[in-house]
Amino acid sequence: MNKSEAEDILIQVSKDSRLQEGYQGVRLIMREILRGETVPIHDISRATGIPVPVVSATRRELEKRKLLSRKGGAILTDTGIKLLNSIGIFDTEIPDFNCQYEISDTVTKLASQFDELTGQRPSPDYSLDQSHATSLTCFKRVMYFHQSDSIEGRDIAILGDDDLTSLAIVLFATRFGLKINSLTVFDIDERILNFIESVSFKLNFQIGLKKIDFIGEIPPCYKSTQDVFITDPPYTVEGLTRFISVGAEMLKERTNGLGFVSFSNLIPVENARLFRNIASMGLSPQEIIPSFNEYVGAQKHAGISRMGKFFSSGYLEPTNPTSRNLIYTNSKET
Repeated sequence: MNKSEAEDILIQVSKDSRLQEGYQGVRLIMREILRGETVPIHDISRATGIPVPVVSATRRELEKRKLLSRKGGAILTDTGIKLLNSIGIFDTEIPDFNCQYEISDTVTKLASQFDELTGQRPSPDYSLDQSHATSLTCFKRVMYFHQSDSIEGRDIAILGDDDLTSLAIVLFATRFGLKINSLTVFDIDERILNFIESVSFKLNFQIGLKKIDFIGEIPPCYKSTQDVFITDPPYTVEGLTRFISVGAEMLKERTNGLGFVSFSNLIPVENARLFRNIASMGLSPQEIIPSFNEYVGAQKHAGISRMGKFFSSGYLEPTNPTSRNLIYTNSKET
């Protein structure tokens, strides 16, 4: 098999599996299997950033062509290995390069305290695309916020907080003597707001709690009031766009501000659309960290999502309110 023939096969696999990443996506999936030898599908999704259902469809097409088989996970056949060799891929021994944010022992102890305080938290409401981040993820976020100068002296808004990131911020700030100017949670779910209120009372820290549905126009009193917004929005492009737009409206015009957005991997065409929408809001991407967040659940996205940091340029063109059946995944599927 020569290089051109191999490329034609991978292109056809991408078409038959409807893989938006095309030839490059199939190559990436096969390379990951080659490096791991026997790889579970969720690990492939995590490593490549391609959602689990799409990886599964691609795997089926590769199996049809006898390029891989399943033996406790995906494994390349001799034909699959020869195909990769023909396009120049022989990589099996080079070690992984991982740039991970490490959690210190002190912060790990805070995560344990967090677990004790939040053991009776409300269960996820899947109709609102809720899926709890792990405790260590919450504290990775807080350390990242602090590293980005987004806690001390700041007015902070959290848009949707079923992860209880607000409580992690309080524990972290209390432990290290950080002064927060204000911390406000905006959420449609009264269960979340009531739970945060009860725990924050135990911690002797006042968190502003506002029930709000981001489907509609936000009240003028919430606009241009915050230094920082934090959100882990619904999975759809419309949901991401709406929540980020609300956050952008909340940032102070005079001093600009920062937005932190946790969002899942999207197919290329949706990713491009999202970033066009973000740019139209006057938000400039500063950093996108893959696989930053881990969740209990969210198996469609292999239980992970990216962390994005965005800087406000001061220019703002907010989006119009969006229909509920476009924002939440379950609503779109029904």
